[in-house]
Amino acid sequence: MANEAEREAWKSILTGQRLGGYELEVCLGAGFFGLVFEAQNLATSARFAVKVLLPSSDPGAIVDFENEAILLQKLNGCDGVITYVDGGQESIDMVAHGVTVPMPIRFHVLAVASGSVDELILDPVARSELDWTERIRIFRGAVKGVHQMHLAGVAHRDLKSSNCLLMVSGGTTRLRLGDLGRAKDLRSPPTMLTDDYLRGRGDLRFAAPEFLWLQGGDSASDFMAADYYGLGSLLVELATGQPLTSLALGNVFAVLRQAKLDFQRGQTGDLTTLNLQYRRVIAEVLDVMPKSIQNDARVLLASLCDPLPTERLVHSPYNRDRHLEPLEWVLRRADIMIRRLEIDAREERRIARKLERAAS
Repeated sequence: MANEAEREAWKSILTGQRLGGYELEVCLGAGFFGLVFEAQNLATSARFAVKVLLPSSDPGAIVDFENEAILLQKLNGCDGVITYVDGGQESIDMVAHGVTVPMPIRFHVLAVASGSVDELILDPVARSELDWTERIRIFRGAVKGVHQMHLAGVAHRDLKSSNCLLMVSGGTTRLRLGDLGRAKDLRSPPTMLTDDYLRGRGDLRFAAPEFLWLQGGDSASDFMAADYYGLGSLLVELATGQPLTSLALGNVFAVLRQAKLDFQRGQTGDLTTLNLQYRRVIAEVLDVMPKSIQNDARVLLASLCDPLPTERLVHSPYNRDRHLEPLEWVLRRADIMIRRLEIDAREERRIARKLERAAS
């Protein structure tokens, strides 16, 4: 993992460089192992995002980076996932002690986004100004993207607001999932030892509880269950600005430390004992939502975020939706929530007009 000083140094070095016919102009963001730049195609002047892997990255990061390119190309027909345009490896000249040394740089060229969802919700003021209809549309966009990925045999495994990208065009905003560095081809065999899948990867504040209790698995259903949890957590983020795991479990690192001690003693935590904590947090989240969507949101969160991963994969709790494929019932429920919010808005406008006429 690169430190802040190293990222800043590479940001300065790479700004203005040319990679594969693209000129890197301004750094849009930084992650654990890379940087994302807005870039211009030198032949067409079109704008793109170029994701660069830092040369100091460890072998695991290199594998993830290359895997991301493979999976993005596989998903290029999905309009809920960021579009992969180009990529490869190219050397830039580095001067050290008067000697010019070629430095290989791996990069992906992607469609450029207008921003990410975390920019809308992390600040309490900005979040309060975000219309609830738009919040549920964002949630629906993420569900659609995950559904498309699962149908194509890919799990995301790192769902959170910062990886939900907003594409604005002609007054319309669409969501596309990005950052597939930890994504997994569901049809390929496990690439690591079984024990390596017990604990989740990335920011543990967003991890599903089975990973904190060292009970993760390496099957397709395990990866899909984690994505379902990520979708529920995203809905909580849209409501509160915080991920569900942090709200329900507090200090996730303390939880993981205790789980490691239990694991060494041959003990396994019972995830069902977390139900009460999760129900309490879900009730608090519902309190900040409009009343017209609280019942639907309660069912969604209870299903998507059940502490027991196998319970997330059951069919819809609504009898009328039992015939639907996994996540299709979630899409339908999101559509119903959006319609209810639109009805609320029309009623508010009607009352406002009535009051205006009465006042005049």
